[in-house]
Amino acid sequence: MIDILLSTYNGEKYLAEQLDSVLNQTNKDWRLIIRDDCSADDTLNIISKYVNSYPQKITLLTDDRGNVGSKLSFENLLQASTSDYIMFCDQDDVWLPEKVELTYKRMLELENQYGKEKPILVHTDL
Repeated sequence: MIDILLSTYNGEKYLAEQLDSVLNQTNKDWRLIIRDDCSADDTLNIISKYVNSYPQKITLLTDDRGNVGSKLSFENLLQASTSDYIMFCDQDDVWLPEKVELTYKRMLELENQYGKEKPILVHTDL
């Protein structure tokens, strides 16, 4: 299982397209954990619609920390994750359908090469 972590802030313009691109991944063994950083636009309503439509795949992390900025928001998401494999997601990204599949495959290849005890970072090109 891969945890995809998404911090949002006033992202209503692009968010639905990004969420749809995550839902359309060829690899379906993931869950999306979202933390909103006190958006003032329609971001939370958009997230709520997706959480209600895909409750097994998408979770909204709630806390009382308020607006903490992207760095601390992603830190909260990391603390909420229970997966050995994590991918970070920006609200204005649009992922190609094979992003999770190809990235996860590369993670496993490197893990086989270097062992499970060594931290591994895989990133993709723009």
